[in-house]
Amino acid sequence: MRKILVLSPSDIFPPVDGNSENTYHVVKYLASRNILGVLLSRIFSQGGPVDISHPELTIRYCPASAFDRLQYKSFLVNPYYYRAADALMRDVGADIIQCHVLYTILVGYYLKRRHGRPLVLVQENAEYVKQVKFEAPGYVTLVLKWLEGFACRVADRIVAVSEVDKRHMVDLYDVPEDKIHVINHCADEEVFRYRADGRTEVREAWGVGQDDMVMIYVGKMDAPHNTVATQYIAERIYPVVSAQYPNSWFVIVGQNYEHLLEYKRDRLFFTGFVTSRKDESPNLADYLSASDIVIVPMDRGSGTRLKILEAAACSRPIVSTEIGAEGLQFTDREEILLTEDVDDEFIQLLLGLVKDEALRERLGRRAREKLLARYSWEREVRRFEEVYQGLDSERRNDV
Repeated sequence: MRKILVLSPSDIFPPVDGNSENTYHVVKYLASRNILGVLLSRIFSQGGPVDISHPELTIRYCPASAFDRLQYKSFLVNPYYYRAADALMRDVGADIIQCHVLYTILVGYYLKRRHGRPLVLVQENAEYVKQVKFEAPGYVTLVLKWLEGFACRVADRIVAVSEVDKRHMVDLYDVPEDKIHVINHCADEEVFRYRADGRTEVREAWGVGQDDMVMIYVGKMDAPHNTVATQYIAERIYPVVSAQYPNSWFVIVGQNYEHLLEYKRDRLFFTGFVTSRKDESPNLADYLSASDIVIVPMDRGSGTRLKILEAAACSRPIVSTEIGAEGLQFTDREEILLTEDVDDEFIQLLLGLVKDEALRERLGRRAREKLLARYSWEREVRRFEEVYQGLDSERRNDV
């Protein structure tokens, strides 16, 4: 059995965003086939119980320290994380070091040099491209471009979340194409499915009438693209839809929304963090089931597009911008409705869905069919074997 060290900058019990959701499922499915050591952090943690166990799985947390105030940036310099990673590396006897997200790359490189083991970078998105889209200060983008370029050079293999992000890294850093593997993020089809009971429970808790129309947006609200999407919902979409359909509701789901309360309206509200775990009720699948339409009014962004995958798994009809669904293989007008911008066309498509129940049902059904056919965590995580086999072949050739 392979021995793998997984380094993550976040907690995964429960996952709070697309990256931690990905790490959770990678750990879950790799643990059944490999000896696994996983180092996590309490930064942004929701403090949930560890709910993955296996005889060959070791999970540890980095000790808390003052470095945690730097959040994800702390992993570039935090000596406690370096020390914990080295100890777990030795205890597991890891053959492969696997860094999840760019900010663990310096720790991974340190271990690669110290122990002579290959390094895999699991990169959620092209971080430099994301920050340019967010119009980050020039010094931030400059440092990130250097760090990302360094990571692409020192990693023996790179795992990208989509062909789009793979192309960014090839073009920006001249990475050989065969060095980058695309392994998609997915949605757990057993957890995320339409539940009539969950729909009723959540809508009654919200005070939503049986014939009221609910539109939902999901995201971690301290991310800039989710902040902008919330502004678009409140200022562009809500006024038009509410004027024509006064019984419509807009629900924004996700943690760290407190800075967005200026956008709260009558029948537009924030829920805060909602768990995706199956054994808690109501969970995110219940919230999605309570909606009639999922909207993704993003004009920037990167990464997993997990909100669309989870909505599709719950058989929800989706209206999104093209960038909101970038990298996903959903067909416009058949499994999703897409527009280039958050513009009048976006609003008209949304209004058309509000009044067309048959179209909502058809889009939602076809979206789940695509999810089941194309986006399975178990199948996608199995593709890590291709990454590891390539490393094994290189090591044999070097002997």
